[in-house]
Amino acid sequence: MKKPNYISPGQFSTSFSDGVLRSKEFNDIYFSADNGVNESNHVYIEGNNLKHRLLNSQHFTISELGFGSGLNFLLTWKLFNKANAGKGYLDYISIEGFPLNKNLIRKVHSKFPELSKYSNQLLNSLPPLWSGIHRIHLNDEKIRLTLVYEEVFEALQKSNFQSDAWFLDGFNPKTNKEMWDAKVLSEVFRLTKPSGTFSTFSSAGQVRRNLEKVGFKVKKIDGFGFKKEMTIGKKCGAKISNMTQMNCLIIGGGIAGASIAYSLKNRGFNPCIIEKENGLAYGASGNLAAIQYPRLTTVNTPAGRLSLSCYRYSRNLARQLGVALEDKSIILGLPEREKIKQNKLLSQGWPEDLIRKLIEEDELEITNSKIGIDGIVHDFGGTIKPVEFVHKLISDNVERILGNEIIEIIRSINGWSVKLSNNNIIHAEILILACSEGLRKLKQTSVFNLQYTQGQITYLENEKLKNIPKANFSFSGYVTPPVENKITIGATFEKNAIKRDFISKEANQTNLNNIPDAISKRLFGLNKIDLNNLDGRVSMRVSTFDRMPMMGQIEENLYILSALGARGMIMAPLLGDALASIILDQPCGLDQEVVKACDPNRIERSYLA
Repeated sequence: MKKPNYISPGQFSTSFSDGVLRSKEFNDIYFSADNGVNESNHVYIEGNNLKHRLLNSQHFTISELGFGSGLNFLLTWKLFNKANAGKGYLDYISIEGFPLNKNLIRKVHSKFPELSKYSNQLLNSLPPLWSGIHRIHLNDEKIRLTLVYEEVFEALQKSNFQSDAWFLDGFNPKTNKEMWDAKVLSEVFRLTKPSGTFSTFSSAGQVRRNLEKVGFKVKKIDGFGFKKEMTIGKKCGAKISNMTQMNCLIIGGGIAGASIAYSLKNRGFNPCIIEKENGLAYGASGNLAAIQYPRLTTVNTPAGRLSLSCYRYSRNLARQLGVALEDKSIILGLPEREKIKQNKLLSQGWPEDLIRKLIEEDELEITNSKIGIDGIVHDFGGTIKPVEFVHKLISDNVERILGNEIIEIIRSINGWSVKLSNNNIIHAEILILACSEGLRKLKQTSVFNLQYTQGQITYLENEKLKNIPKANFSFSGYVTPPVENKITIGATFEKNAIKRDFISKEANQTNLNNIPDAISKRLFGLNKIDLNNLDGRVSMRVSTFDRMPMMGQIEENLYILSALGARGMIMAPLLGDALASIILDQPCGLDQEVVKACDPNRIERSYLA
């Protein structure tokens, strides 16, 4: 049995016959052979009294140990739609160290035709079998499914959500002792709200004693089928009330602000966006094209885990919204240190659908010929259209104030007051900074010692090319396939620069010179590029000393999502979703180490130390 690790989840053998799915290693079944639906309803739905508790609930969180075939989730989804009638929101978090492949899950679900409506949507949304946290939105954004493909104790240790109910659905305690250990159940208790509940099929004495030991009030009730008894329980304490609607103001109309607005809107809130320009996506988000691929790390780090989670989430969202090209991302092994890193990654056993070695067929997609340069390929990656991405995220009914710069923000009795360049003052209970250059001028963010880098991209019309790339490829810069009949070549990194409002010939020359000779000759042929007639764009990037983004709370009711560097189109969608969850005190879909690594106040502490 292969154990889960940070590169890939665990694997073990299963058998499926006569409607029974069995784990060979644990010698146990996933659900009752007689009636899996009735068993799950009895043990988990009724065991947690969900029919009553989901009724008209504004927000509810269910957590699960052992996703298995997803049967418990499908039944919960069906009940949520019936009991809640679309009035609230559901977070469903499931930790699974040994996820099943999609084809096997499809076979299992075929035995439950009454759930096909939900099964088909789930199957279309299931993530690849990559370790880590996978955030999925379903049911018209009313349900957030967070799948954690990781060893259970490690996953719980790194978590910091609060759950209303738990499905403890591990295999038999006799064969799967680790799942029922007191240290695991202690984490379950920590992550349970006051008055939160659990249910499990097990009535084993050691399981009950461990649950009582960590703090739960435990009770035995009638089980299902041949199991005479099962166990339910509760965490004593006063129930926490749901957050009421609050006035949210977002400063910044680029990908960061758009991602936050999208996530708040999908939670029933009505944010307002303030943008200094006369339209959305005027900064780095205004480029014709951008590329999406992960920055994998050879060791397990918060930066690596964040990049992988953001990559999958943003890529899926871009495809869902119709702003993604159907290409791939190719990373050339240049310079030498990059080649060394790539070779190490390829030797570590990452899933091939995440990363694989560059082959001749991939080279042909770059220049229609062999280029003789090593590299790696991310088949899941590709090119997107940033401007369309921003506009798709910010729906037409999101209020916006355009053409007004922020002069000052001041704490008020009930939140924050924002003074605009037209001398108007706007009040907000929740203020979110999703801008870049504007942070320089604000007293609250000046302490962060941020780094500002100017970047220029170059546009080349298709007619100036001998060969047109069919996939994006990166080196010290990057080249994209055409969008609006232009390829994008980028980008310069001009540190400590004052933003200019013109296209620099020198910067365009730098972008062209950075393309490897073997590729440049095949792209341009004998065509001479006239630098005087090249189009492009200039924008500013903001980054931190450790290259991690800023996402979280600065002061009471003051939040930030910024310092995304050159990775906004990868990072912003998931971090925007996470920040919305943090603001509303909901599960954010990121582990504690990642949240801490993104905490904006880490920069202040580091700077002042």
